[in-house]
Amino acid sequence: MAEIIIMPKLGFNMNEGKLVEWYKKEGDAVAKGEPLFSVETDKTNMDIEATGDGVVKKLLIEAGDTIPVTLPIAVIGAAEEDASAAIEDAASQLKAGGADITAQEEAPTKAEEAPSAKETVPEPAAAPKGEGGRLKISPRARRVAAENDLSLEGLSIVGTGWQGGICEQDILDYLASNKLKITPVARAMAEAEGLDPETITGTGVNGKIMKEDVEKALAEKMAAAAQTAVEAEAGAGERKFSPDGKEILEEVPYAGVRKVIGDRMSESKFTAPHLYFTQKVDLEKLLKLRKEVNAAQDKKTSVTDYIARATILALQKYPEMNASLVGDTIVKYKSVNLGIAVASPTGLIVPNIKDAQNLSVVELSKAASPLFEKARAGKLAIDEYTGGSFTISNLGMFGIENFTAIINPPEVGILSISSTKDEPVVITDEDGNKEIAIRPMMNIQVSVDHRVIDGLLAAQFVTEIKNLLEHPMSLMV
Repeated sequence: MAEIIIMPKLGFNMNEGKLVEWYKKEGDAVAKGEPLFSVETDKTNMDIEATGDGVVKKLLIEAGDTIPVTLPIAVIGAAEEDASAAIEDAASQLKAGGADITAQEEAPTKAEEAPSAKETVPEPAAAPKGEGGRLKISPRARRVAAENDLSLEGLSIVGTGWQGGICEQDILDYLASNKLKITPVARAMAEAEGLDPETITGTGVNGKIMKEDVEKALAEKMAAAAQTAVEAEAGAGERKFSPDGKEILEEVPYAGVRKVIGDRMSESKFTAPHLYFTQKVDLEKLLKLRKEVNAAQDKKTSVTDYIARATILALQKYPEMNASLVGDTIVKYKSVNLGIAVASPTGLIVPNIKDAQNLSVVELSKAASPLFEKARAGKLAIDEYTGGSFTISNLGMFGIENFTAIINPPEVGILSISSTKDEPVVITDEDGNKEIAIRPMMNIQVSVDHRVIDGLLAAQFVTEIKNLLEHPMSLMV
């Protein structure tokens, strides 16, 4: 029996999915467990495997299409099976779900074909007039027209209201029938290339703008750009400027993963009142210990591994920091799922080490390394970057002396790590004598959600991390 493949829901907050790539085309055989397609989530691209053996009977959407989750995207069936009923069912589900996609655009049926030359298509009657030549239109219809900047002068519309007058539904129907028709793929291509869809002639059903139409318009645009380049070489080129006179280098759409990250950070910053606490850490003993540990084994540890272990121990001592604000409930966790921010091709992502409280420094290093590699390659699975309870953001390797991090919601805190630099500090010996010495110093700062975390607790937490790092043997037991 043919199987309808749906757009999967890959996260609690995922309402729609974007198809990145089909790994199979119509007519291809597919085996259970074999990658069938790739979907873009808010942080990464995820391959989705086939749930059974069969042949791809129909691909209902194209790469680049975005549709609500759980709507059909493909049909798979046995090689000799007639899957037309399943395909028709899937298409009707897409239509009912509000999806407007390229793959559904097929040649019109006989009933939908354009009328022959012998047939005449009645033109819409002019809008009905009342006594004195006044337009017969209800107040609500007039308001809807005004809200949509629809001029009533010479409006060709058949009224279905009282005595042939124009009612609100007539205006809504008119607006819907004259709405720009364009597939999601074509719209995305047009937006990415800076093309105005209104200037593109559609060749699809009922004049819908298809991908091919945008490609044609883009080719014309590129030809015009090439001509402009030739003119520029001749000294006649035009440069693009902003309204206030700045010359523009490039315009990039604010969309996709970048927009998701921006929206989440804005929500965090403007919803959670951030409070910051900073400490300076003397890393002299820790760097010596790390050197000895790395000399004794093949697996090399990083300073981040020791910071991670210190953070875990501090979270266990102050469990209020290992928490989330979920609605009206503060949830404190026994498990420490430690997230460490990593720059990926699509933006910042936070892979997290599950149950990190059970791992030693070396084990943390072994657990983190493959996660970082997958993050930089954009190959993290959803459960590898969700479900964190606390986050570390380390910019020390870039020479940053100090920075403040934005909390990763719904967590209540984040630790920012800056670079290590030799600085003069005052050292007090066991006899109380003081001297100035050059030590490797590092700034650490904790950002907390003041709705949940009080200042005293945050100060105690970041000071505990400082003490653990300055007495690193405590991290090894």
